[in-house]
Amino acid sequence: MNKKAILNFILPIVAVAFIIAVWAISASVIDNEYILPSFSETVKSVFELFGDGKFYLSFSLTLFRSIIAFLFSFIIAFLLAILSEKFSQAERVIAPIISITRALPTIAVILLLLFWTNSLIAPIVVTTLVVLPTEDTHLRSAFGALDKTVLEAGRVDGADEKRVFYYIQLPLTLPAIYRGIGSGISLNFKLMVAAEVLAQTANSIGFMLSTSKAYFEIAQMMALVVVAVIFGVVVEAIFNRLSKKAFDF
Repeated sequence: MNKKAILNFILPIVAVAFIIAVWAISASVIDNEYILPSFSETVKSVFELFGDGKFYLSFSLTLFRSIIAFLFSFIIAFLLAILSEKFSQAERVIAPIISITRALPTIAVILLLLFWTNSLIAPIVVTTLVVLPTEDTHLRSAFGALDKTVLEAGRVDGADEKRVFYYIQLPLTLPAIYRGIGSGISLNFKLMVAAEVLAQTANSIGFMLSTSKAYFEIAQMMALVVVAVIFGVVVEAIFNRLSKKAFDF
């Protein structure tokens, strides 16, 4: 177990070190900061971001919009998953709706939403629509993977459907739900940034990326990407940890 723990700790570090080495070598070979800035220059830009009040405002607002969009998509997906689990007819109605939502072209949707709403609302709506099918699939898989004999045992012992759901079904699916939340928030944040770029949403990470591109501040663009990646990795790590604790419980 100790050897496994050591490997689990070392291997991610080795992978990150390999990526950094490839980045450093590629930047040295290209030798053009307008194409690929060096790793050290990007790290410098990251620290400059942390000293910029505008970055904190933009990051906070992007995160706020991401959380709103994720809550919408997760709640809708959760309700749809329960309906699909409880009623077979509901599954036949929900499945084509999810398929249509999954097939919607993101760029076309956000352009239409910009006509109907504004640059603040459009990214939230389009991110909700894009993440919804992913959350729906994940939650339905989580509920569908449960051992039905356990649920039946609860019913045999006299538990009604409400108690079966709250005391058996929901606790057993919590590990999978936590993993879905972590990956969902991470995906949601990345999609929100992309939607903000298209919508030119003021005071957002997406708008900062657009501005950096306009002024050829490639190191700052890379720094914003690095921050977004770190945020996604941290969020997924936190919820994966919660998933393991829920499983142990």
